[in-house]
Amino acid sequence: MKKATGFTLLLLALLTLSCGNKKHDAAYYEQMVDSIRRAEQIKEIQKQTSMNVKPIEAWFDSLRLRTLPIQTAGPEIERIGEFVSVPAPANEHFGYPADAHLKAMALPTIYHRQVILLCEMKDSITPSLFLYTMDKQHQPIDMLNIYHQESVSREKDNGMTYDEYYITSHYEITVMRYFKGQDADKPQLEEARRYTISKDGMFEEQPIER
Repeated sequence: MKKATGFTLLLLALLTLSCGNKKHDAAYYEQMVDSIRRAEQIKEIQKQTSMNVKPIEAWFDSLRLRTLPIQTAGPEIERIGEFVSVPAPANEHFGYPADAHLKAMALPTIYHRQVILLCEMKDSITPSLFLYTMDKQHQPIDMLNIYHQESVSREKDNGMTYDEYYITSHYEITVMRYFKGQDADKPQLEEARRYTISKDGMFEEQPIER
């Protein structure tokens, strides 16, 4: 209502000027009115855009904090803590389409950078876990896959590969890949990698002492 009243007063003022000033015709003032209308429309669009961004920021800020250390939980991610569903508009912040089924929790910051533990549900029972470092605009800096499992067919044996992981309170991240054959009693360690997070927010592989 206030906008309409203000616009009417402005229109009357322009008409008054047009009566006292013969240098400008009606078309001139119509262009002025159109410019004012466009400016108001732009302000409204900017306001709506700002409102759309704020809920995403609020969601990131509302994530529950999970303290370190964290030990592998296999596919039973509820043992780690309470994950929160990622809203569809926030999926793109992790490089996923809007229809992806994602869950997340916040980990302690490092070098003033946000760290997110993201869970992608391939189906109702198969999760994959990723660590993300984020910038101030909640955009990913780097990503590290710490848990994934899949069935594999090999020349001599079929079975499953899966990861175990451990994250210390100083963000020393160890990821071990295992293979367990169908007829094997114990899984076989295939590789182990260790990572730290640099001041730039990048995951850097470190040598493992043997």
